[in-house]
Amino acid sequence: MHRIKCSGWEEIFGQDRAVAYLRSGLQRGDLPHALLFTGPRGVGKFTTALLFAAAVLCPSAGPDGCPVCRRVADRVHPDLHLVVPEGLSIRVEQIRRMESALSRKPVEGRGRVVIVDEADVMTQEAASAFLKTLEEPFPDTVLVLVCESRENLLPTVVSRCREIRFSPLGSRDLERFLMEREGMSEDEARSLARRAGGIFGRALLWVRHPELALYWEKGVECAASLRRLSLQEALESMESCRRQLHEMKLSAGGPEDPYLAALDRKSAEQLRKRREEEVARENKRARRQAAHDFLDGMVSFYRDIMLLSLVEEAGKEVREDLLLNPEWRRELEREALHTDRRRAWRCLEALRDAERALDANVDEELVLAGLVLELRSRI
Repeated sequence: MHRIKCSGWEEIFGQDRAVAYLRSGLQRGDLPHALLFTGPRGVGKFTTALLFAAAVLCPSAGPDGCPVCRRVADRVHPDLHLVVPEGLSIRVEQIRRMESALSRKPVEGRGRVVIVDEADVMTQEAASAFLKTLEEPFPDTVLVLVCESRENLLPTVVSRCREIRFSPLGSRDLERFLMEREGMSEDEARSLARRAGGIFGRALLWVRHPELALYWEKGVECAASLRRLSLQEALESMESCRRQLHEMKLSAGGPEDPYLAALDRKSAEQLRKRREEEVARENKRARRQAAHDFLDGMVSFYRDIMLLSLVEEAGKEVREDLLLNPEWRRELEREALHTDRRRAWRCLEALRDAERALDANVDEELVLAGLVLELRSRI
């Protein structure tokens, strides 16, 4: 996963109102003890939470890339407490471990920050336990809840937080970022933004980890070849993709932090363990995202077939810039002769069912093998 540096607020793009509120509150010293970051996936909520944590814990009261900020960026600062889903939910045991940690004094004395990522998947018992923390806050501690929407949170939890809404980015905003910050050409930026569905986090991940973008391409290739392969060949091709997903790991990063070497043995081991756990979580998230990218690549192929069929029925021709896969136009037109828009729609339904199954933690091998059988019956 892309690692932020916590070197400055400019690492957040397109969320000027949210950042301005946080910076102003930090300067005045009157931020509430509990914040709720809501907004679409991939717009920078969690990154902003880390930058905010760096500002709270940094001696300069702002993210500036110092050793303290780097430890926040690496999620290993002893006064930064992360609560993330274990499996499909955040359980009450995690909330109790957090409360136990907060019952002790801050390690470095500048306060503490708790970030609860995907807060909307807390179990009922966990949410009730967390409510007690909100009602009886620990001193010098700021709580940040991060989720897409407040709807799945207990109203009593929401009522005790200051909600900060993060806005979706338009395609032009994303293209501008890719050109200005990542040095891409206008055509490259437009193509990537379109394929990423306008999701900022996905586009950034693809730019900085090109190997992850390949899974979207693999999905397109799979959809393009599925009708022509025998059932056995199609199953083998899908199994090959599944194995690649299962074995995928992000690069481990740079050399060991000098801070780690300066600690006593026990503290160093504890910090090293936390870092290893974070790397394992990131790899798991990356694999889940890559699986969705693979399915979305397949979705894009059938979406383009539907577009070709609908426009051609009206006696017109589809412009290149309307296709998600213009470089596949010849294959799309050929497949459209065999897969009309109704069949393409049925394939899209099968793919959405597969994505929901992955979200429900159904075994990938079962999902993908079943998907091949479903698609073959619909094309």
